[in-house]
Amino acid sequence: MAKAEEQKKDLAAYLQAGCKPEGKLAVGLAVEHFITHAGGEPVTFTQVQNVMRQMQAAGDMPILQDGQYLGFATKQYGVTLESACQMEIRIAPQLDMIHLVDIYNAFYLQLSMTLATHGLRAWTVSYHPTRRAEELPLVPTPRNETMDRYFRQTGACGVQMMRATASTQLIIDYYSERDFVQKMRAACLLTPFFGLLSDNAPIYQGNRNNACSVRTRIWQDVDTDRCGVPPRLMDPDFGFDAYADTVLTRPLVVSCKGGHCKGVGRKTAQEIYGARLDRCEIEHILSMFFFDARVNGGIEIRGADCMPPKFILAYAQLVRSIFGSQAALQNVLRHYPGVTTVDIANAKLAVCKDGFNAWVYGKPIGGELAWLLMQARSRTPSQEERALLDPISRLIAQKKSVREEEADYE
Repeated sequence: MAKAEEQKKDLAAYLQAGCKPEGKLAVGLAVEHFITHAGGEPVTFTQVQNVMRQMQAAGDMPILQDGQYLGFATKQYGVTLESACQMEIRIAPQLDMIHLVDIYNAFYLQLSMTLATHGLRAWTVSYHPTRRAEELPLVPTPRNETMDRYFRQTGACGVQMMRATASTQLIIDYYSERDFVQKMRAACLLTPFFGLLSDNAPIYQGNRNNACSVRTRIWQDVDTDRCGVPPRLMDPDFGFDAYADTVLTRPLVVSCKGGHCKGVGRKTAQEIYGARLDRCEIEHILSMFFFDARVNGGIEIRGADCMPPKFILAYAQLVRSIFGSQAALQNVLRHYPGVTTVDIANAKLAVCKDGFNAWVYGKPIGGELAWLLMQARSRTPSQEERALLDPISRLIAQKKSVREEEADYE
């Protein structure tokens, strides 16, 4: 069998092995935070390293890349630094949404208290709260420096994406290849809605911002090879093989072997790696693609901004209710028949332009959000869990984004 086919077979087998036993949907959470001095001045890599070392407990495992200390892992979550000192917590999938956010809140309290001892603070916004992206230094790793150079050639917003954006990501299980396909399609179809509901960039490039879904817009102009909607998503043959073929045949930018990264430009994984791919190589290849929904420890849904905890919890419950119900999932797919990848891209652009006045997939977005919330509520039997949706319910009823809602309390 040719090298390319061997690689695709290995990667598709990895995706197949990621299928979980069918049952109650577990949800993982990843949130990125900006760290600044109390007055808003940017921090240095060394300063944030010191904070993480202080937070790391005796039994936690350090996370290293190219010999650099980039964070630590506990039994429940990992903490790492993103490209410009955004601090990310990635919580293992949980069946109980309240427990998920309890873990996050405990981390955030520890983070805030530790930062205070250093004269620093954390922010739960999606764009850097005090500086233009060009003023923010990168964490000096080969991966970051290589990606930064590469993205300057592929789009207009790579510098802003790497240095000045922060997100909320949810990770959900899939049970079979068919379930994988359906959840990937639904996640991408709903990304324009998630981007609007979570819109939380009160500051953009150092100035007060009134534009909608800034982070969504930025991601549309970074690198078409690895961002946006996965190629072939709506094709009849989309599945594990198609996803594997995509990530193996597009520019890899950075290779990683034995914990060391180096730039490879437009060479593909097929060109860089041998005929057989090991687990670490596969996971690195997958990590180099940033689609609206991608494979990263499950299906990672990437369309939401960083938000305050109550909105994170509401968003997590919304996604859990929709994707944890086969009936709701099927309703979403039936509700938008014939939607193409171009339609999804146009829907995101419409949301960025018109916010709650946008038309998406030929319909006013306000009515579509109300319909989506109804789907979630009707598949959430517990009164306690339905109450978790209240912050999002208020946003939809008032046609307000998180950014606008939070501004009311300033």
